[in-house]
Amino acid sequence: MSSRTDTPKEIELDLFLFTHNCGKRGIDSDVFIPKVAKILPKEVAGLYVFGIEEACSIMDASSYTTSNPHFIAVNQVLLDTLHKAYGMSDTKFHTVGICHIGAIGIFVITPFPSKITKVRSASMGCGYFYSSMKGAAGLRVTWKPSETSGEMVDLTFADAHLSAYEGEYYCAKRNYEVIRLMRALDFGDGYSFLKPNSHSFFMGDLNYRTTKDIRADTSAIEELTSLQDQTMTTNSSTEELVQKYDELSESIRNDQVFMGFTEACIDFPPTYKFNLGTAIYNTKRSPSWCDRILYQSTYRNRHGAFKSGLSSSAVPRVKEYNSVKALFTSDHQPVYLSISIPFEPPESIISSSGYLKILPNDQGIDHFHRKNSNEVIADSASGPTQIYGKSTKLDRIIRFYLTPLSDSVIGNGLWVSTTPSGRIAILVGLLLLVAVYQIFK
Repeated sequence: MSSRTDTPKEIELDLFLFTHNCGKRGIDSDVFIPKVAKILPKEVAGLYVFGIEEACSIMDASSYTTSNPHFIAVNQVLLDTLHKAYGMSDTKFHTVGICHIGAIGIFVITPFPSKITKVRSASMGCGYFYSSMKGAAGLRVTWKPSETSGEMVDLTFADAHLSAYEGEYYCAKRNYEVIRLMRALDFGDGYSFLKPNSHSFFMGDLNYRTTKDIRADTSAIEELTSLQDQTMTTNSSTEELVQKYDELSESIRNDQVFMGFTEACIDFPPTYKFNLGTAIYNTKRSPSWCDRILYQSTYRNRHGAFKSGLSSSAVPRVKEYNSVKALFTSDHQPVYLSISIPFEPPESIISSSGYLKILPNDQGIDHFHRKNSNEVIADSASGPTQIYGKSTKLDRIIRFYLTPLSDSVIGNGLWVSTTPSGRIAILVGLLLLVAVYQIFK
């Protein structure tokens, strides 16, 4: 791979985004580094954003003290991966931001740290009883293309792990969680996930499925399972099955979630659920595209928009959207997106009053290769909504009080019930209670 670190063009910024559910097993560096180094872009990108879900056990995830070492270790593996890909001596990578909640973490790494002028973080749980068993972690970075330029732009990234399971109820629950997390991720600058003049990316194990009832949809499972045979699969056949079965695509088409966002064309097989250590689907679940990367897409085809006088179509260019099919350490396969975005941000989809507004997308979510990637496809719906997009007082109460309480109860409960030291502590406590009772009876 090239180790060239030339300054990116001012009108465009190259990004690499990656999401992986580790299955509570952590990351095996001996396997992860060579596999992931191979899929990194040949030219050095401006920013590398990694989202990790289930980085550790539920018990370790219940406390910052016990989860933080896992994410420090993951960060080192990510840096080692980048150094292996681009050369240890020629390119220096720097982690400019880490944010994690529970077992969910997000990392922003760059070879150009001087271009990052500010980093903000946010996190929110949406698991059972508002715990961090599910939720999202986010980072917002401010990018300044050059020391002489007075222009700066924000980039907002969120990595989420949403509720699991098949069925209408769980699909609706995931849609609600996306909207709630976008609202509740408070970056401390007056805005939540959605912010004017910011590029926005939402990724992670979003857990959207391909069947409502795994026992009834046997034909769907047969069709989806056939995609694991790459010799018999074409881009069109994969895309058609995404259109036919993927509930996230259906939810977006129905304007139920991710209004103003789009996704690159999916032409890779479902990324979940695999038998551990193999590329064979586990038949207990319908093969699904659980792992996704979406971006705000309300860009406009403007030319000559930059002070330099250079022309630009001012829309993102997707270079590659794919899964890492050679990594078998989890029941998920990682997904990555290599994309170039214009310096000029998309048109805001949040009003001054804080409510979401729907605008026509530059690229509709149809998951099919189109002849003109800059084609503007108007949404069927456009205008203001009643969805509030800024953090509320209730969100802050949940974040600072209810989530820590739930995590503490879950963590201590698991410690008591699953560890020898926890059982000994219970036994000692019971003996002390008996002794006190005998003394004072």
